[in-house]
Amino acid sequence: MAKASALLVGLKSVDPACYDGWDGTGGCWGCELDVDNIARILEPLGYQIQTLKTMEATRDAILSSLYRAAENRVKGDIFVFYYSGHGGQQPDPDGDEVDGKDETLVAYCRQIIDDDIHKALTKFKSGVYIIMLSDSCNSGTNYRLRMTVPVNEEAIFRPMGRKGQKAIDMKAQLIHLGGCRDGFGSAGYQEGGDFTMALCNAWGDGAFQGTLGDLHSTICELIKSGQKPQYNEYGPVSDDFRNQRTFVVPTITSNGDFVELKVVETAATAAQISLPGEKHTYKFTAVKACQYTIETEGRTDLMISLYGPDSQTKLIDRDDDSGSGLNAKIVADLTPATYYVQAQHYNSHSGTGSYSIKVSI
Repeated sequence: MAKASALLVGLKSVDPACYDGWDGTGGCWGCELDVDNIARILEPLGYQIQTLKTMEATRDAILSSLYRAAENRVKGDIFVFYYSGHGGQQPDPDGDEVDGKDETLVAYCRQIIDDDIHKALTKFKSGVYIIMLSDSCNSGTNYRLRMTVPVNEEAIFRPMGRKGQKAIDMKAQLIHLGGCRDGFGSAGYQEGGDFTMALCNAWGDGAFQGTLGDLHSTICELIKSGQKPQYNEYGPVSDDFRNQRTFVVPTITSNGDFVELKVVETAATAAQISLPGEKHTYKFTAVKACQYTIETEGRTDLMISLYGPDSQTKLIDRDDDSGSGLNAKIVADLTPATYYVQAQHYNSHSGTGSYSIKVSI
């Protein structure tokens, strides 16, 4: 099954000995709190989380964590890289930035330029989904080798074209949300960064159901300061990723190992959850446009998720107990296509039991 992991970095200060006496405390008082708040969003979704706070967040620690994540993530996995701290700019020695400046993440003892972040990101394999969130100044393009579009007031959405994708050798799919444009500031307070607080308010304890594009739009509406949050796509981003619910862990296997469900009124497919955390995947074909019912039967407390059309990651609906007793039930108007269903016990830590599942019209 697909795995979800995250690297969450927050710095409330830096080593003055490495920055000519500057300790970096101004504006970053709440950056460690930002990390805790993002962790609270991701933990219930099943993410494995690594945090690096202030003195832990050295340049080497951040980059080595990215390279390690790239080595261990495979097709279908999702990885979140979150950074809260100072972001800078410095002269670009390579001439690959149209504004002549490299963007940086300010680590505890040394800055990390966007070229180095890009180099780590290119190590992620094809089919891996990456979400990068940057709550820092100069966070419009702090993840890529070259900035091909000048920064301006309207440059909030900047997908890379196919020519650019080939040139950057980016195999994974990345969607980036930044707190502001390059050359501008991202506000921070005692309770956290303005961008991150707006993100958490948008999330609403899990009530948010939209895509990353929807999340960006909501953050823009909620943010208190005048900064312009950014949405960017990098690499071969697919419609599945664009349309996927924010932070959702891909739950459909990508090896084609599905149990075929027949669309019939009576016959149900029997199954057994033998181990806690076990997940079963199914697929069925809708041959005509109409209302379909996917439901479970039995005494086992189940959750089911419906994906499609013709997509293993685009979530249509999820249900726990709309059926009889503890059973799950989804009723949806579907168009002709292939659809995918995942079934799992509601109690992923200890739940087991038998059940049946069927699709009818």
